[in-house]
Amino acid sequence: MLGPELALAASAREWPDRVHRFLLDHGGGRVRSRVMGAEQTLASEFEVLLIDDICSFLTPRLIRRLRDQGREVIGVFSPEDGPDAKRRLLECGITDVIEGDATPEEFLQIVRSTLAHRGPVSVVKEILPSTGFRVGVLSAATGSGCTEVAVALAGHLAKTEDVVLLDFDQSHPGVSQRLDLPLHPNLRTAVDLAHHDVSKLDEALQAVGDIRVVGGLAVPAHSGSLPVIELTGLLEDLGATYPMLVIDLGEAQGAVSVKTDARVVVAEASPVGLTRLVRAVEHETSTHGPDVLAVVSRVPGGGHRSDDIRAELASALPEIPTVILPEDRRISQAAWSGELELRGPFARGVGRIAHLIAEEAARDG
Repeated sequence: MLGPELALAASAREWPDRVHRFLLDHGGGRVRSRVMGAEQTLASEFEVLLIDDICSFLTPRLIRRLRDQGREVIGVFSPEDGPDAKRRLLECGITDVIEGDATPEEFLQIVRSTLAHRGPVSVVKEILPSTGFRVGVLSAATGSGCTEVAVALAGHLAKTEDVVLLDFDQSHPGVSQRLDLPLHPNLRTAVDLAHHDVSKLDEALQAVGDIRVVGGLAVPAHSGSLPVIELTGLLEDLGATYPMLVIDLGEAQGAVSVKTDARVVVAEASPVGLTRLVRAVEHETSTHGPDVLAVVSRVPGGGHRSDDIRAELASALPEIPTVILPEDRRISQAAWSGELELRGPFARGVGRIAHLIAEEAARDG
C-alpha cells in the first residue's frame, strides 16, 4: 500500500523538499506531482494538495474547483508571518492547515486524518451556471479596425441584452483609449476580483452608455501575460450575470486561446488584407469550429469595390457569412472624441453583424 497520493505546490520554502525526501526514503505516501501553476494543478492526478499561503497561484477559485473534484487541500503557513497567513488560507476554503516547520511525519499524519474524515466522493452531474454567449473579435492583421468593430458590436447588442465588452488584447490594448476611459480599473483588476472576491467584480466594470467595459492592461505585455485559466474564470463569472460578452482578442496570430461561441475576423480592404482574412478564417474554423464571420472594414465608397470583395470571398470562403463595412467619417470623428457612434453606414453594417450574432445566441440558448 503506497499510501495517499500528493501534489506539492511550488514554494520558495524548504518544506516541499523535506516532505518529498521523507516519502522517498520511508514511504507512507507518494508525491504524484510538483505543480507550478493552476492549470497544471487541475490537470494532475492526486488526492491531497499541499500548498502554502505565499503561493502565487493560490486563489479561492482554484481551491473551490479542486474541492468540487473531490480533492483535499492542506495549507502550509509560517507562524512567523503572523495570524494573517493562516487566515488567508482558511478564507480560500482549504481543508486544513499545518505549520511549515512541522516534521514530515506530522505532514503525513494530517494528510491521513484529512482523508479519513472526508465524506464519500460521489459522482454528481455538474450543473453548470450560465456562462453568457461569448463573441471573440479578431484582427487578421494589426490595424484592421478590430477594436472599432468590437466597440460598435457591443453597442448594438446592448440595445437588447446586458453586454460586457472586454479587451483581451494584451499586446496592443485599445478599447480604453478608443472610449476615452481611465486606465484603471482594467483587465488585471477584473481578474484579481474574479479569483479573490467575485462579489466586487462590478467594481472593475466601467459604463459607456448601456455597455459595461473591462479595459485592457494599463501596461501592454507580451501575449499570454495573464494565464488563460484566469481569463476563462473571469468570463465564467461575468457570464453568470451578463448574457452577452464581446471580447476584443486583438490580432488572430497570438490571440489568447479562450473558448468563444462565435468569432468575428476583421481585415482591411486591400489585396493583402483579403489574403490574410482568408488565411485567418480558415485557421479559426479549423481550430475553433464553424461559427466564424468574415468582416472587411473601411471599404472605400463608389465603384464596384464592395461587389468585387464579396465575389472574391464567396469564392474563397463559400460557407462563411461575410459583412462589408464602408468607410465612414462619423467613425473617425467618434474615435477622436472617444464616443460611441451607432449611426451611419459603418454602424449599419455592424448592426447586421449584431443581428447574425443574436440569431446564433438564440439558437444556442
